[in-house]
Amino acid sequence: MDPPRPAPGRHFPALLPPPPPHGPGAVAELIRVKGWVFTTSGSFFSPFVCSCGAALKAPMEYVSTRGGSRAVDFEGALFSGYAPDGGLFMPRSIPSLDGATLQRWSRLAYPELVKELCSLFIAPELVPRSALNGTSGDTGSSAIESVRGQQNMDIFVLLPEGLCTQIQELQMTTVIEDNVHVFAAHGNSDQIDELIKELFADVDFSRKYNLMSLNSVNWSRIMVQIAHHFYAYFRCAPSLDTTPLPVVEIVVPTGGGGNITAGCIAQKMGLPIQLVAVVNSNDIIHRAVQHGDFSASEHVKATLASAMDIQEPCNVERILWLLSGCDSHLTKVLMEQFTASKSLKLPEALHRKLSETLRSSSASDEDIVRAMQRCWEENRCLLCPHTAVAAHYHYSQLDSCASSTPRCCLASASAAKFQDAVLRAGLVPQLPPEITALTAMETRSTALRRGEDWARVLRDRIAAAMQGWEARRGVSVPPGLQGVGGQVVTQG
Repeated sequence: MDPPRPAPGRHFPALLPPPPPHGPGAVAELIRVKGWVFTTSGSFFSPFVCSCGAALKAPMEYVSTRGGSRAVDFEGALFSGYAPDGGLFMPRSIPSLDGATLQRWSRLAYPELVKELCSLFIAPELVPRSALNGTSGDTGSSAIESVRGQQNMDIFVLLPEGLCTQIQELQMTTVIEDNVHVFAAHGNSDQIDELIKELFADVDFSRKYNLMSLNSVNWSRIMVQIAHHFYAYFRCAPSLDTTPLPVVEIVVPTGGGGNITAGCIAQKMGLPIQLVAVVNSNDIIHRAVQHGDFSASEHVKATLASAMDIQEPCNVERILWLLSGCDSHLTKVLMEQFTASKSLKLPEALHRKLSETLRSSSASDEDIVRAMQRCWEENRCLLCPHTAVAAHYHYSQLDSCASSTPRCCLASASAAKFQDAVLRAGLVPQLPPEITALTAMETRSTALRRGEDWARVLRDRIAAAMQGWEARRGVSVPPGLQGVGGQVVTQG
């Protein structure tokens, strides 16, 4: 039986797990000759108009944060990873919502809220008409679950060996399907991200094999996460009948920065939220907010909140672009400097905007353990270590009586996948039968060893997968017909 959720109130804020299934598994099944499916919550989509007015008159365009690539439509942003110039896709403009729209949205169930939100970023003729259910959870296993067994897509998942929990690895390596390829890299998440970035930088290769990414590099993942912030706000705001609307503080466990980027966009759209980015000992985002120091530490530190063990959070580029007034030239200069030296001092004006937009906090492993213990003792709620980073911030504010603002902590994952952290907190893991069964299942993965040319190994496997796809059908994919067959490259 799952532990009861804590009731919002004096002792604990609203603790919202990811609503219905979301994340990379919610992004997409690749298309069947230009007809694709897309899900955010297991709900079925149909054409609709946005509640702010009539249907979109023109498709939203998406531009690179570095300004060196042509604009694309939503489909172009969806079926991609990094932009060809190394930047990340963002909508050319951010819609602004009025109070009447927020009032209307506040009465919607989560699936309908997502539909309304998506209508602001997707042209009506591209809005999907059916859905493929994805699991909630970590990027790799969620993405695998969304495409396993599909005939027109192969997925390549790279996990940092030994830096995920055993259960996280088993959720990926026990999927024995012809179109699922799991690689255990002898490196960390930042090194894996560099490999993925290298593949997408090869425009010819990326186009030839129809590569796309399902982690937060992909704009569609960010778009769906925007809904989390609206949903949290509507659940936690004391009233929407006041002027101005009340502020709600949303605390976001932050690794690569995707969900906090979504929060910044929601804020830009007019949602009255105060965002707090909470990190573990890999505190580059915290240092950037507090001191304007966006510099990687010498080594990634292994922590209990392993999915946040990141020193090069790619989505900070999106935040800097947004806060700089969409200044692609400045963003390009700053990110190229960071790439070259792994060290960046933010310009004073940009740092000021960042610190006005975000608050931040960091938590040690000891802080994580204490937060897990306290939440269990006071609320009988078992937290995963990532969610506990947010809870640590909440408890520090509660104990210092620092603020009376309503607060919501976004919950990241099930504690069942993090037995070591639960045991370290002196608590008893609660394992569903589905998790226990993983330990007896066959596993399959390919090692990417140190010193090996990872990019070459991956290129060869991607090419072989496409050849196998063609051989099974006895045809070649016509040049330029994207989406009939494709490859997904993502991180675990």
